[in-house]
Amino acid sequence: MKTCTKCGIEKPLDAEHYHRDSSRSPGFVPYCKVCMAEKYQNNKERILKQQAEKYQNNKERILKQQAEYRSRPEVKERKAEYRAEYCSRPGNQEANRLRCAKRNKEAKSNQPACVYQIVNTATNKIYIGQTTQGELRWKAHLSRLRGNCHRNPKLQADFNKFGEDAFEWSIIKEYPKDKKLLESKERQLIKQYEKEGKQLYNILITENK
Repeated sequence: MKTCTKCGIEKPLDAEHYHRDSSRSPGFVPYCKVCMAEKYQNNKERILKQQAEKYQNNKERILKQQAEYRSRPEVKERKAEYRAEYCSRPGNQEANRLRCAKRNKEAKSNQPACVYQIVNTATNKIYIGQTTQGELRWKAHLSRLRGNCHRNPKLQADFNKFGEDAFEWSIIKEYPKDKKLLESKERQLIKQYEKEGKQLYNILITENK
């Protein structure tokens, strides 16, 4: 049992009643969760401002730490185990499948088909791609890059070296949602950039992006 230093009420010393803090002894904060929630609500605006400032001042370090954490084998394994366990619960699998399918369909339908580029602003090296999913494709790239599992090793190496903030994604031109047309326009642009002497990350022109 532990007495909250704010409200003075004695409560069980566990994660249900107190937030954990490994830097303190015996491993919990002095205020109970009820008092912590009240304190947060009374100072919400100031706390959110401080958190935003802290993130901006340490953004590069935080993103690097997050990428390193997500790339750990034990973290990937733990996430996979959780997803498998969650999806195996009665009723969850089918409900999740339908919900995700609906959400993905709606999201994709609102995105433009386009030829796009990812530019490393530190080196001006470019990655050219095409998609029918607009900005969702960039988010997919980011997910793989942050997880250190992008299939383009040169792009992944520079992402690790220069950091996420060095890369900018933009649409070069929108087209109808015709896969063959998009692939053709993509190849044309890659050849054009090669003739102009621009540095590219693209390994194979025929690679599916």
